[in-house]
Amino acid sequence: MASKIKILEQQKRELELMLEEATSLSLARNKLLVANIKELSEIYDVLKAKLQDLRLRDERIKAFEEELVRANKLSALGELAGSIAHEIKNPLISIQGFAKRILKTGDRERIERYAKLIEKEAGRLSVVLMKLLEYSRMDTPRKEPVEIDGIIDDTVLFMEHHLTRFKNIAVSVEKGRDVPPVMVDKIHVQQALVNIIINAAQSMPQGGTIRITSGIEDAKAYISVNDSGGGIEPENMEKIFEPFFTTKQKGEGTGLGLSLCKRLMKANDGDISVESVPGKGSTFKLLMPY
Repeated sequence: MASKIKILEQQKRELELMLEEATSLSLARNKLLVANIKELSEIYDVLKAKLQDLRLRDERIKAFEEELVRANKLSALGELAGSIAHEIKNPLISIQGFAKRILKTGDRERIERYAKLIEKEAGRLSVVLMKLLEYSRMDTPRKEPVEIDGIIDDTVLFMEHHLTRFKNIAVSVEKGRDVPPVMVDKIHVQQALVNIIINAAQSMPQGGTIRITSGIEDAKAYISVNDSGGGIEPENMEKIFEPFFTTKQKGEGTGLGLSLCKRLMKANDGDISVESVPGKGSTFKLLMPY
């Protein structure tokens, strides 16, 4: 009986030792776990702060990019404003001339005729100014059914005088048959088209013809602009739509024109594509849903 008690006491001591070891091991594990949790918590706080900083930087970069895009639009608008001046000047001269004639004549029939001519010229002036104001609009797309031919006609008319700044530049227009209306913001497409036409003119310093065509391709309507300039090198084809990328000389471009075109077309559920052969020119296509 005494031997059994000794065995039990020995087993008890062994169990107590095992329990102490397990308790010590558990405490050590808990301490290690607490230390790891604390370290992870500190790392999380650091990462959270860095993520917040990155978000703020990203917001600042986006805001800066938006300002640059706006500046690029205003720059293009400024260039075109000079070209529009003659469109405004002619009606103003006519209005001034007819007004002087009215003052000098007492003939009622002539007064009525001059008044109608003044009204007509004022209407022309109003249309030109309205187009200029529309072009300056930079808000979100206002999509509506628009005839592609109308976009081309208005843009070519808008840029006719502006292109005289370039040497021996001609414009050829070939409109496709049965092209349905496109669902886009007309002004956005016009802004993109103006940028591409200016690029085409700049790519032909010795002169040439800018060929503008329209049609349907892969269930989308398109406006195509072709030039016979220097073309785009293969290694640059993937970069031309990136913000700030440009092959122009310093001071001749911001590298935002084609990036802006891409954004405008994407905002209207469209796209822009390019084909180019170095030394033989480029063809840009504005693709639009209908």
